[in-house]
This record gives sequence, C-alpha cells and structure tokens, in this order.
Amino acid sequence: MQVILPCLGVSIRRSRQVREDPQQVPSDRRGSPRVPVLRARQIVLTAAERRRLKQLSHSRTAPFQQVVRVRIVLDAALGYSNNTIARRQGVRVDTVRLWRGRYAEEGLAGLADRPRSGRPRTFTPVQIAEVKALACQLPAETGTALSRWSRSELAAEVTGRGIAETMSARRRVSVKRWRGRSGARGRCSTTGCA
Repeated sequence: MQVILPCLGVSIRRSRQVREDPQQVPSDRRGSPRVPVLRARQIVLTAAERRRLKQLSHSRTAPFQQVVRVRIVLDAALGYSNNTIARRQGVRVDTVRLWRGRYAEEGLAGLADRPRSGRPRTFTPVQIAEVKALACQLPAETGTALSRWSRSELAAEVTGRGIAETMSARRRVSVKRWRGRSGARGRCSTTGCA
C-alpha cells in the first residue's frame, strides 16, 4: 500500500506482513507481538465481609494504610479496574494489584503488614521487666547514693547487676520510654511508681 502526501511531496510505503507459519506468535496490525493481558483478580464479598470492610473503611482508629487497603478491596468488589481504583484511592496501580491479590488469596488477614526484616531484639521481655522494676525503685533502696536515677546511672546499675551485658546510649533513652509507658516519672514511693 502506498500513500502519497501531496503537500509534502512524500510517499510512504507500508507493506503487509503475511503469516506463513500458523504457529507464529499472534501480532497486532503493526507486526509487534501481542502481550497477553492479565486479568485483575475478581473479588466477591459476602454480606458479612462487606459489612466488616465498610466498618474498617470508615474507621478513625485503624491505621491509614489499613483503611486504604480495605477501600481498594471494596472498590475491586464493585468491579472497578485497577487503574480506576488507583486513581480513586491516590495510590499506584502496582499497589492496587498487590492488595487485590492478597485479599483474593488470604482474605482480611492478607491486608495486614507482613513481618519485615530488621535488627533482632536485644532485650528479652524478662530483661525489660527487670529494668522497669529497677527504674521504679528508689536508688537508695539499691544502695546507690542518688536521689533519682539518671539514665547513665540506671544503665550502670543494669550492667552491674548482670541484667544485660551492655546498654547503649540509645537503650538508655529507651529506658526513659519504658518508664513513661508504665507510669513512672522518676519518683517512686512504697506503693510503686508515681
């Protein structure tokens, strides 16, 4: 086929490719191979599942990421495409594909975060409890001539008693955080931490 463009004085020739081999990969009109289109996972919800997901999607206490994942699933159940869901929820198409697939395979449990790699815990729960108990005691009760525990003195006492081999400066900050969670503010009495 030849097309002549008179305004430019150019002719363009386009040839048609003939498939000789019936086993040849199907192609589009331009001759490039067709890529198979992956269908999005279909999500079908029961009435109970839909109710539970709607509750979570309107939750003000659930983590925001969890709410977005639930909304992705609800939109998928309504039949929206991955592109439409991504636009509606303000996320990438890959994100929609991931959470849609996980829900299809695992249900609501699939929307939870998976454990991630990271530094293993350096203190056991028993060691944490012992440090908290020590932080709630007056230093005078342990034979230390202090009116209050400082982080460095508490860390020295922890290593001196053999509760932990070492406590880094960062861990000393964590001791302050532990004391705050359990209600200890640095003053202790006979009834416990105040």
